[in-house]
Amino acid sequence: MDLSVQQFRSEAEQALLDLYERSVDALPGDASVAALRQSAIRTYAGLGLPHRRVEAWKYTDLRAAIAEIPPLLAASDAPVEDTAFEAALGKAFAQLPAYRVVLVAGAVRTELSDVQGLRDAGVEFGALAQMLESPPEWLMASLDTASACGGDVLIALNTALMTGGVALRLPEGVTLQKPIHLIHLDGADAPGSVYTRNVLVTEDGASATVLESFGTLGRAGVQRNAVTTVSLGAKSAIHHIKLQREALETIHLNAWVANVGADARYNAFQVSMGAALARNQVSVRFVGKDAATDISGATLARGKQHCDTTLVVEHDVPACESRELFKLVLDDEARGVFQGKIVVARDAQKTDGKQMSQALLLSETAEFDSKPELEIYADDVVCGHGATSGQIDEDLLFYLRARGLPEAQARALLIQAFVGETFEALDDEAIGDAFAAVSADWLGAPAE
Repeated sequence: MDLSVQQFRSEAEQALLDLYERSVDALPGDASVAALRQSAIRTYAGLGLPHRRVEAWKYTDLRAAIAEIPPLLAASDAPVEDTAFEAALGKAFAQLPAYRVVLVAGAVRTELSDVQGLRDAGVEFGALAQMLESPPEWLMASLDTASACGGDVLIALNTALMTGGVALRLPEGVTLQKPIHLIHLDGADAPGSVYTRNVLVTEDGASATVLESFGTLGRAGVQRNAVTTVSLGAKSAIHHIKLQREALETIHLNAWVANVGADARYNAFQVSMGAALARNQVSVRFVGKDAATDISGATLARGKQHCDTTLVVEHDVPACESRELFKLVLDDEARGVFQGKIVVARDAQKTDGKQMSQALLLSETAEFDSKPELEIYADDVVCGHGATSGQIDEDLLFYLRARGLPEAQARALLIQAFVGETFEALDDEAIGDAFAAVSADWLGAPAE
């Protein structure tokens, strides 16, 4: 296949094309999936890795950050002890009551999962690698939805190289009483690349909580590209939650793409505290009236970590509501990026959209970059955005110390209070407590 559209490439950019050529014959999928892959790799070949001159990547130069491309990580049958889950995710997350699906290097490990319990609850479930060999119509529609995100390089690469993940479909009216917990772990061998695609489809009136957690088994050098597509039918509801707690040598690239139907609700919540470089993308499109989304989360970063959160909410129909709130705690030379864009189409009257980003800088060398955007073509809307950054309030710190608290504990309490506002978006008390525990662990303070 001729992939010479782009004339000049870095070594890493060419290595990605070489990786595809070496792997294409072994990648799962029938002829329709193969055609999708070929189209996606052509998209990547024409664009290359994003860099600072690409507006959406102004603060995150991926071309400069990636020097080499490790091979695709092979699925491993190595034993995974229960203690590995606690080490990777924290005790609170490892012990959450949920339908658990464990993916190691993208492959579903049924012996570690509660797959039958998931099916008994009424969910149509399958490992993506197997389902791609004869994909049902709803799965292909979801793959096409992501592919329609034209110039998104991360999604194009994921479509071309996806080897693992899961596909889930909630039939009409099904309400799950426990969360679905997708636990993503890397393998146990040499460094490698992991490309996973998760597909979630909810029919009319269905509802569930889906938690995705990303952890490490103690290895270094993983490059992860993970995409999840979500399609919500009318009057359905999804609470989509993520914890990213990978090793500090990891490059973590993640995208969520959601289409929200009439009267549906999509709540997305993310906490990022691992990886050397993390890029979290959330794209939400309203395709039915009277729908709502709440996208919120927190970043906890120190050392030289770099975390980029980029959101795009497209109001294409009238009377929809969107809320965005992200908080960042940055220490040492860490850099946090927040880009939030709300697009209101000409016919999307009665839109209500608001976004806010706030950063707490714990050192003079930490950096926060914020780029809020409103692109409005309708005239009957209520939209707004804001961004703030600052340091710990010295008066509050003095107040706590005057009442006998050591300085470190006082600072930790103030930081937990700052981040804790985002946890209020969670309807599940157990999950909220788990996030409080991992944030307290990051701070080196006991959870309240």
